[in-house]
Amino acid sequence: MTLDISALHNELEGVASSLSLPCGTMLFRCGDPVSGIYLIRSGAVTMYLDAPAETHIARALEPGEIAGLPAALTGVYSLSARVTADAELGFIPAPVVAALLERSPHLCLLAARAMSAEIARMRSGIRDTRTAH
Repeated sequence: MTLDISALHNELEGVASSLSLPCGTMLFRCGDPVSGIYLIRSGAVTMYLDAPAETHIARALEPGEIAGLPAALTGVYSLSARVTADAELGFIPAPVVAALLERSPHLCLLAARAMSAEIARMRSGIRDTRTAH
């Protein structure tokens, strides 16, 4: 099943401010209080799990994906994110995201689906890393 979150993405684009960030910029770190979410328009952003062991689970986000969505609801980033190629991003403050989702059950469901897909990708990455060792 292909995940279509285009309606959510379109709503978020409508309230996003634009950012141009160079490679190496940290968007957020695991455990930081949430500031907002990022829409990847171009370039590359890598999400990764800060782990005390050697394992560094990483996933590159492509244009059209969203960084930090779960944190907009929990208040804290559970992963870290760094710009890994000069990027054009859309930024939406967390209170704006929360208000948007509170007004629309449909958008809230799409956000839940997007977060579930992110969890599944990270779990798959963890499983792949463990199998490789």
